[in-house]
Amino acid sequence: MKVHCFTESLGGGGAEHQMVILAGLLAEEGYDVTIVTYASIPDHYDTPKGVKRVDIGATWVKWSTMQAFVKVLKCFCYFLCLKTDCIIAYRQCANLRVLPPLFFRSRKQVKVICSDRNVSTRVRFRHKLLLNCLYRRADFIVPNSKTQTDFIFSHKPQLQPKLHNIHNYTDLQQFVTSDIPADLSVIKVAIFARYSAQKNPIGLAKAIFELKKRTTHPFEVHWYGTQKNEKGDYNNEYLNIKKTIEELGIEDVFMLYPAVKDPASLMSNYHAVCLASIYEGFSNSIAEGICCGKPMLVSDVSDNSLMVHDGENGFLFDPKQTDSIVEAFMKFFSLSRDEMCRMGQRSREIAENLFDKKHFIQQYVDLIES
Repeated sequence: MKVHCFTESLGGGGAEHQMVILAGLLAEEGYDVTIVTYASIPDHYDTPKGVKRVDIGATWVKWSTMQAFVKVLKCFCYFLCLKTDCIIAYRQCANLRVLPPLFFRSRKQVKVICSDRNVSTRVRFRHKLLLNCLYRRADFIVPNSKTQTDFIFSHKPQLQPKLHNIHNYTDLQQFVTSDIPADLSVIKVAIFARYSAQKNPIGLAKAIFELKKRTTHPFEVHWYGTQKNEKGDYNNEYLNIKKTIEELGIEDVFMLYPAVKDPASLMSNYHAVCLASIYEGFSNSIAEGICCGKPMLVSDVSDNSLMVHDGENGFLFDPKQTDSIVEAFMKFFSLSRDEMCRMGQRSREIAENLFDKKHFIQQYVDLIES
C-alpha cells in the first residue's frame, strides 16, 4: 500500500520531526512511503531508510501573494493526479493545501488522515475553514494532544467520530538516560525549541532577569533553536529575544544557539531541561527531556502535566507569571545532586510508561487499514 506523508518542509520543527519518525516506522511495517513537501527549502531532518523523498517545487517568485498562489496551484495539481492509497498531512497549513483537490477524488481512491498539531487558543480563519468545510473530506483528524482534541470537539462536535488523539512518539532507544553533571557550581539548564512567541522567550528573559537578582547560585540557560528562515535571514523572533537579552543585560546567563539535529548528544551537559511555552501541544522537547532522564522546568499548560509531575520529576509554573517561573527555578537550585538524580530517574519512568513504539505505530496502521 502506498502512503504519502505531506507537510510544508522538513525544516527544524516538532511536527516535521514527528512526521519523519512516522514515515520511517511505516516503512518498517512494509508500507511504500514517500515524504512530500512544497516549500523547497533545505531539509533539517534526514529522510529515513526505505522512504522516498519528493519536493513539489513551489518556485520562489517576487510577490508574496503570487508565491502563495503558486504553492496552492502546484499542490492542487499534484494531489489531484497522485497515485496513492493514503495521505497523512501534518500541520494545518498542509491540511489546507491537500484537502481541496481530494474533493474531486473518492474516499475509495484516497484515504486522508489530517494531523491537527499544536494547540489552538482560538479559531482563526484558516482553522475555521478546516473545521466548517475542508475536514468533511478528511477520513480521520489526529490531534497530538488531548487539549487540542477537546478544543476541536468543543467548536465542532460533529467531527467527533473522526477525532483520534495520538500523542507524539519519542524513541527510548535514541534518547537514553544521561547523567546529571556532578559539578553543581554552575547549574546549567537547556531549552530545545523554536524562537517564537508561543515558546514565551520574552517572558522567560524577564524571569531570568529577576532570578539573577534573587539568587546567589551561579546558573546558565542555553536555548537551541532555528535562528534563520528559508531565505537565510535571521528570524524576527530570534532577533527580538536577542535584543531583549541585551537590553536586560543577562547575556552572561542566557545564551542563544542554532538548532541541533541531535539534542540527546547535549543532554549530559545539563542539569535540567526547560520549556516556558504559553501554550503547547504534546511537546517533543519535554518528551525528549524525560526520556533522557532529566529534571524538568516547564509551564503548566496543555498536556505538559502528563509528562511532568510537579515535585516528582520537575517543577511546573505559570508561564505568564514572572514570580512563578522564578520560584520554580529557585526550588530546583535548592536541590542536592542526589535529589536531582531521583527526579531524573522519575522522568525516565514516566517516559517508559508513555512511549510504546508498537502501540504508537499500530494506532496509525489501524487508521490506514480501516
